[in-house]
Amino acid sequence: MAKNKIVIKTRRANGEGSIFQRKDGRWVGNITIGYDENGQQKKKTVYGRSQAEVAKKLFELNGRIKNNSYELVETKNFGELMSEWLLVFKKSAVSPRTFEGIIRNYRLHIEPQIGNMKIYEIDTFVVQKVINNLIEQDYSNNVIKKNKHLISQFFEYAIDNKWVTINPTHKVKIRVHERKVHDNSEKYKALSPEIRTKFLEALSKDDSNFIKPLSICLMFSGLRIGEALALKWQNVDLDNKTLKIEQAITQVPKFDSDGKVISRVTVVGDIKTTCSVREIPVADIVIETLKEWQEKQNLRQKINNEVTADLTAKNSFVFANDDGSVRTYSGTRKIFDRFKRRNALDKYNIHFHGLRHTFSNMLFEMNENPKVIQQLLGHRDVKKTITVYNSVDSEYIRQTTEKFNEKVKEDQLILEQKKREDVLEERKDKFIKDVSDDEFDEMLEELMRERKERKRKQKDFEM
Repeated sequence: MAKNKIVIKTRRANGEGSIFQRKDGRWVGNITIGYDENGQQKKKTVYGRSQAEVAKKLFELNGRIKNNSYELVETKNFGELMSEWLLVFKKSAVSPRTFEGIIRNYRLHIEPQIGNMKIYEIDTFVVQKVINNLIEQDYSNNVIKKNKHLISQFFEYAIDNKWVTINPTHKVKIRVHERKVHDNSEKYKALSPEIRTKFLEALSKDDSNFIKPLSICLMFSGLRIGEALALKWQNVDLDNKTLKIEQAITQVPKFDSDGKVISRVTVVGDIKTTCSVREIPVADIVIETLKEWQEKQNLRQKINNEVTADLTAKNSFVFANDDGSVRTYSGTRKIFDRFKRRNALDKYNIHFHGLRHTFSNMLFEMNENPKVIQQLLGHRDVKKTITVYNSVDSEYIRQTTEKFNEKVKEDQLILEQKKREDVLEERKDKFIKDVSDDEFDEMLEELMRERKERKRKQKDFEM
């Protein structure tokens, strides 16, 4: 290596290493990282394309040595360090469901791409490649931003621990892109009018359990499934025809030491957002269906020994189990799936959230004010109401086009009739203008004679 040296460009302070340029143009830096058992210096060599790049690497190395974290950073890769940060710090700072999404994003999108690298090897170029790969795989901007933010948060932690000096995500760019829609049926989550009819017919015939009242609540009041399952009779005002949405069920995951989900517990807790807490007027079909359900539950309590709770008490869940406990989402979905199979509806991709979308679509079809729909759905932002919950069926687009077409034809007919009348009027004026007074009197007398003759013939015919 000595033969390749040119000149030592930088003389640094004791313990901070030295930098020189080789004949091949590469810059090299050395720094003492400790001593072996014989008292000999142990050196670390770094390379770079410029003097500044090598100086930065030596500065970071020196910081890790002084912070006693050199061995940690050298022996563990980026994935191991970030996993430890997630499990020790991030897990305790967010809710279990949020952490589940974070750890899933990390293991799906970050660890496979850069998990085996050293933390000091990850620069802006590397992180930008991670982002570009997500864009190429057609992930949404929301997913991409979450992954960038997660990497950024970890690097801020790494800077605090003097593992690195710069956060490489600060100059990473995320290009706004439109996601490709490969399946129109997936994009249109609401039920078409034809499927709505089939679904409602099936509910009217197969109303042996709670699926009918639950589905009616979702489809005609726009509740989330978690809100409906957490609904209590004290939240239902049958006289004033309102529902008060205060809570929702959620599944809280339990993790092992590696951050893997080992179980889920259904709990009734706070609603999705503060905007989701609402009291809404509902249609008569919802009220009438809930009245029927309440009567059915009262009857079951009297004749069914398996019912061990007062299912119509004010503090009871509207769709409670027979022992009064809240229903789980997974259990409810299984019963709903069996209902769909019994009624040959499983091919239509009907799901709980699709019924909520159906409610919003029916309101949009009625040209209802988006702000009103926002309040009914409990959205924080009206833009979400308009963009996500307004997937108008192509059939309605076709019908609207046909109506527009008929309107255009009608206007054209009116225009043509007006043109014809104008032409006739013009001809009439021209004819009268060209006829003399004597000729006009003769024509008038002739017309009167013809009129008298027609009347005489008509009279003779009647006799």
